[in-house]
Amino acid sequence: MSTQPISPSNDGDAEVSEAELVQLARRISHWRRRRDTMLAPIIFADPEWDILLDLYAQSGFGRRISMSSLCIAAAVPATTALRCINAMVDQGVLAKSRDANDARRVLVELTDETKAKMRSWLLQVAGSQILP
Repeated sequence: MSTQPISPSNDGDAEVSEAELVQLARRISHWRRRRDTMLAPIIFADPEWDILLDLYAQSGFGRRISMSSLCIAAAVPATTALRCINAMVDQGVLAKSRDANDARRVLVELTDETKAKMRSWLLQVAGSQILP
């Protein structure tokens, strides 16, 4: 993971490192979980967003994520998560591959284009000071 400062194109003064963007993605995910806990009777199902945040955050640590782990991170039933993941693969948002060390495992990652879009969005959030 790069720790080089990144200058958002829309805000030349703000510099945010890749590590800070990964931490921001993790904080957003954490606060979404807290919201779900605090407002438990209300259903906030947004598995696609949870999947994107988790994959972005995990990629910052160089981790490769299995399909089963990603289903857990989506915080919805496994069948729902699988449907979301497969739809995003079909749309070119995510890519799947077999684990070279264990052919039974399917690994999922953001495509380069999706990772760039997530990075851009996180830079905008970081620059807006929406989150502490």
